[in-house]
Amino acid sequence: MSEVLAHVVSSILPPSAAMAAPARDRAGELAGWLAGARHSPHPAVERRVVVVVAADHGVLDPGLALGPGHPTALALAAVDGGHAALCRVARTAQATVLLVDAGVAEPAQVPATALGLSPGRASADLTGGAALSPVEVALALDAGIALVTALAEDGLDLLALGAIGLGGDVAATAVVAALTGGSADLAADDIRALVAAGLAHLVPGAGPVAVLATVGGRELAVLAGVILGAAAMHVPVVIDGLVTTAAALVAARLAPAAAGYVCAAHAGGGPAAAAARRALDLAPLVAAGLGHGEGTGAAMALPLLAAAAAALTPASR
Repeated sequence: MSEVLAHVVSSILPPSAAMAAPARDRAGELAGWLAGARHSPHPAVERRVVVVVAADHGVLDPGLALGPGHPTALALAAVDGGHAALCRVARTAQATVLLVDAGVAEPAQVPATALGLSPGRASADLTGGAALSPVEVALALDAGIALVTALAEDGLDLLALGAIGLGGDVAATAVVAALTGGSADLAADDIRALVAAGLAHLVPGAGPVAVLATVGGRELAVLAGVILGAAAMHVPVVIDGLVTTAAALVAARLAPAAAGYVCAAHAGGGPAAAAARRALDLAPLVAAGLGHGEGTGAAMALPLLAAAAAALTPASR
């Protein structure tokens, strides 16, 4: 664990129970969660950002350059061009969208507007050995902390997270299985054998950093760092889909109090995401799945949270 990560982990306090208003219904629960996470009886939620972290995994490497037709490139181009569903939802939610390249396999296809943290460095194939080295995991965790710290310098009240990348669901499923004591049965049929092969490389009793190194990926580590940094600065985080939920589980395994700063937007992501939510004791805001985990579902939750916060303002009482 780096000095930066150790400092952040040690500085995370549980949400303030004293600030949280008594919950009378689901809206009251949300308002109370916001007040506790912001450590304020009247939490501000005006400055909203959706951070979408992209990275590819060697486990699904097609073996040849796909250029603009690469699935990750197509998804990033849609967001960058403003015509992805995420962009429309974010505009309605009055949120800014930030794209982050944490290891897209074809860096030439990454939009120039994306923040580059580890361009061209996709994770290795987790079925053949470790996806990352411990040093790479440490650097990615620190990068996530640095990212959210920089965002907070310009003001940050509410953060929504998304993830894009080839093989992300394979890695996230393996991470959740490893951290919850589960198995490859949490995986969808088409990736179950890949998850099982990755889990076979894990040392029994491996901690969260070792799990990230063996079967994780750069985007998972960056997202976990973002969540830890946000929790240390009392910024609530909305997660969306399997990858961001797995990252939240990693963050909570490193700093249990961080789970109190996380809200699950919806119940999507399959059995692995459900297992992670149970481990985090998170009840999703919406019982159905919304989107594919790229941030749309999390962005859709922002107006609901803003309405809950408005109920705590003196003028609305």
